Amino acid sequence: MRETPPSTLESERTEQRRVLSFADGWKRRARALRRRRAGKVVWLIGAAVLVLVLAWLALWSPLLAVTEVQVSGTTPAVRSLGKSVGGQEVGRSLLRVDTAGVEGRLEEDSRVADATVRRGFPRSLVIEVVARVPVLGLQKSQGKVELVDVSGVTIETVSEAPAGVPVVQGATGVASGDGVHATVQVMAALPESLRTRVRDLHIDDSGSVSFVISATRIVWGPAEESELKARLVQILMSKKPKTIDVSAPETPVTT
Repeated sequence: MRETPPSTLESERTEQRRVLSFADGWKRRARALRRRRAGKVVWLIGAAVLVLVLAWLALWSPLLAVTEVQVSGTTPAVRSLGKSVGGQEVGRSLLRVDTAGVEGRLEEDSRVADATVRRGFPRSLVIEVVARVPVLGLQKSQGKVELVDVSGVTIETVSEAPAGVPVVQGATGVASGDGVHATVQVMAALPESLRTRVRDLHIDDSGSVSFVISATRIVWGPAEESELKARLVQILMSKKPKTIDVSAPETPVTT
């Protein structure tokens, strides 16, 4: 039996150690890779759980739920409306409140000219409501009065016009559509200092408007050239005449 030379045995042992060392290194790298992958999965799961918890806290928990509705408005009626519409959001997360939707619901009411809704963190809904201002009342049948703003938009129908809002009557007792349009133009042209003092407002079948301010009868005539007529009335009122006729504004007449 031939004996293996010592050098050959040593070479074989060295090769075996090298192979074992390589295999052991590969196993270590594989274990490290698995640990990194497991750590990444744990991190992703933790991040997802954190996001879900934060979303729940923000959108569904009582932490940011609306508990107070703060309303400011130019009239008691629109303030009450703001309280009613805003109250529908109580208990909902402030972040889930559709502020534009709330504004839209408020502005659907003919009494509202404009509405602004904003979030008042942490738990308040802040609502500002601007009411339409009636400048004219239209005498309707059955003693009712239809209130109209300066743009000709119907606000509401009431049994009696508020103080300072003149009621227009046509020749038959009820103003026509054209008459209403003409009268709104006249009222829009007058400065507020005069408009709030208008009374006994009439429009005849020809579309001629007349009214009383203080003790002066104003014969306005048709709605045309309303801005010029308004300036003339302002100037001529200082003389406190019995009548002012600006139906032909190039030649105004006072008596």
